[in-house]
Amino acid sequence: MARDEPQVNLRIPADLKDRIDKAAEKNKRSMTAEVVARLEESFGGQKAEKAPPIDEYTLDLFAEKVGQVLDTREKKKKPRSA
Repeated sequence: MARDEPQVNLRIPADLKDRIDKAAEKNKRSMTAEVVARLEESFGGQKAEKAPPIDEYTLDLFAEKVGQVLDTREKKKKPRSA
């Protein structure tokens, strides 16, 4: 969030704060961004969000495929020896 946005201080139950903290961590965003996203969604004005977080397994698969594509490109570039 931009520092020029209005600041709002409020009291919430400790268990709710803990739930927001956990959700923010899961969604890889700050607590403020988590609260703003949830409020925007509750008003039906959900703005475009960042892409959802990608798990390690998916990242590994993607990296493997990229490596295969690069290997294939390199093999095509090398002149064949006779």
